[in-house]
Amino acid sequence: MRSPQLIPGAAAAACAETAAAPAYAAGHGDELSSTSAVGLVLAGGAVLVVAGQLLRLRLRIRRERQGGGDES
Repeated sequence: MRSPQLIPGAAAAACAETAAAPAYAAGHGDELSSTSAVGLVLAGGAVLVVAGQLLRLRLRIRRERQGGGDES
């Protein structure tokens, strides 16, 4: 079973996918509108931020468990 810490990243990725699908289908042919493209870039950035925070949290927890916790 996955830890609950991974749920926000998965939720953000799912939101980005579902938000992009109608905008892509509504475009002309195979083109993506500039508004949709900006939205996808922002959603991707948000996913990267969440993933980075989760990695930092995992690292901090691992260090605390090993007794090398650094109070910063």
